[in-house]
Amino acid sequence: MVSDLVPISKDSLTLEQYRQLEDVPPELEWLANITNPKTRRAYKTDVAEFSAFTGLHQPAQLRTVTRAHVIAWRKSLEARNLTPASIRRKLSALSSLYDYLCERNAVLGNPVDGGGVRRQLFFRIDDNYFSR
Repeated sequence: MVSDLVPISKDSLTLEQYRQLEDVPPELEWLANITNPKTRRAYKTDVAEFSAFTGLHQPAQLRTVTRAHVIAWRKSLEARNLTPASIRRKLSALSSLYDYLCERNAVLGNPVDGGGVRRQLFFRIDDNYFSR
């Protein structure tokens, strides 16, 4: 029995609570892990705005987004005459989400990256370094 191996206090998760947490989508984990309330609120608004623009209704649908979707959204933000700083913040929010999804292996890449500053991955074979 588990209680014989690990002391369980009344402050511990129940088995049902544990199972419910297993089912939390990584998209929601990402948001819950942002500790600054102002940043969390701004990022939630920005991702919700992107989701509305693309017609996505479920968190898992964010895994189907391509670079073309992000470019279309950026162009719509520019057409609304938002300041460059506002556009960068909105794209930063989306990029932060996709960085987290990449870490969780929920997506293969970050569709916000590319164009402008691009992160390079380097690998070494013998004494030669290559980028990809």
